[in-house]
Amino acid sequence: MRLRICKAAAKRLAANGYHGTSIKQVVENAGVSLGALQHHFPSKDNLVEATAEYLLERSIRWFQRIKTELEKDRSAFAEVMRRSWEDQFMTPDYGALLEILVASRSDASLRKRIAPKLENWKDGIEAELRDLLTPIAKDAQELSAILTIGRCMMTGLLVHDGLLGDEKHMRNVIDAWVGLVAGSAHKQ
Repeated sequence: MRLRICKAAAKRLAANGYHGTSIKQVVENAGVSLGALQHHFPSKDNLVEATAEYLLERSIRWFQRIKTELEKDRSAFAEVMRRSWEDQFMTPDYGALLEILVASRSDASLRKRIAPKLENWKDGIEAELRDLLTPIAKDAQELSAILTIGRCMMTGLLVHDGLLGDEKHMRNVIDAWVGLVAGSAHKQ
């Protein structure tokens, strides 16, 4: 039931934005009663927190699956990053997560709830990729920087160029970033 409600909330957040999403819309989209939703999520903040956690955990699971591919073929890094763009960033779920993150920027109560989830996500992603990307980075600090740059670049690209709708340009930027990261591995 909780998962069903979180999926409905993500769908509404992606379609209507954070401020345009109401509990009533989520109830209708999930096909549950208001009482059922409130049993699991007493407030909108509880629901948004759980939805963010669901979306972030989904991303970690994606990288866990990809890790197996990369362990078999480390040269697949470029293809994995391109797939990450398609499978994770160019989705309504990521649009929902962006809505939550933007709302958290100016809402201290929501930020207090979301920041630990985001930190856990960052740590989870880094744990999945640390061993595989260690040859690219000279130390843990550089590895963390590469992963942070990647997350920020993809998010910023989606927000800025995604609004402009130039998918060819966005793919060229992803290819250039992958080339820079992969190129740094060959220089070491």
